[in-house]
Amino acid sequence: MYGPENLPEGAAAGPFSVGDGRRAGLTAGQLNSAEFTSPHRGVRMRGIATTPLEIAQAFVPRLRERSVLGGVTAARVWGLPVPRRLDGDSTVHVLVPAGRNRPVGRGIRSRSIHERLWDARDLHGVPVASPALTWATAARHLEVSELVVLGDALVATSTNYERLVRPNTPSDGARTAPPLASLEELAGIANAWGNREGGASLRIAAARIRLGVESPMETWTRLVIVAAGLPEPEVGVEVWNGPEFVGRVDLAYRAQRIAIEYEGDHHRTDKRQWRKDIGRVNRLQEIDWFAIRATTAQLWPTPTRFVDQVRAALQRAEARGA
Repeated sequence: MYGPENLPEGAAAGPFSVGDGRRAGLTAGQLNSAEFTSPHRGVRMRGIATTPLEIAQAFVPRLRERSVLGGVTAARVWGLPVPRRLDGDSTVHVLVPAGRNRPVGRGIRSRSIHERLWDARDLHGVPVASPALTWATAARHLEVSELVVLGDALVATSTNYERLVRPNTPSDGARTAPPLASLEELAGIANAWGNREGGASLRIAAARIRLGVESPMETWTRLVIVAAGLPEPEVGVEVWNGPEFVGRVDLAYRAQRIAIEYEGDHHRTDKRQWRKDIGRVNRLQEIDWFAIRATTAQLWPTPTRFVDQVRAALQRAEARGA
């Protein structure tokens, strides 16, 4: 039996290549023992990689120089909101510059990227495509609306946007942080993608990305409204009553004094947030704003009633000359 001191650096806590294991003095028998699992050919680790993200991270020891994780795989590494319909897909997507050998193997999909588009990063030790290149290479597997959700997350500056993995962790108490990508970067790579697979979807999505979003469901709420043929609401509106700040609302028709709020589960389970929400909605009503609150149940699978509520609110505002 051998202990962690016999393993390559970090092997006790994460995956390592068979080559590194041998160089650290482990025998073939040890490497092939029940002590380790093999999430990928040529890789060993303690424990079992079960989620798509864990399986992707377990492939990192096999990445060659200038090979990076890309597409949906990289999106997971960046903490972007990958659609739940892909939760069961653990395929590892790898990018290499054009002219380099592409890795092959079960559960691996690789593609070559033109040098002009190549942009690699090191995200806390994981070689990964840049946020913009991640977004572009994910277009092969995502619908336009899903690309908009990812795009809104990439340009988000609020630290309230959960799960995003930023190169530099925001300081405690910080309310904003640099975005992972800019609108200009996303529009630029969408245009540069040309006729490559997903190019048309990228260009449509780039025009629909908005600044100021703080959650994937805020994006989805906006897209549901627009898909119903209603005017697009403004994102992240600060409501003031003269010099008094009333609050920030997810979406709003400012002229019509209509606020639309998406309420995730944390709004219900966090007592402080729940009280804050109630106080904000009550204050909005006091200054003659109409608030519509939505949950997942209102938006999925059929948002008809929610859309009807928004439409009716707009009609009432029009009738009173707002």
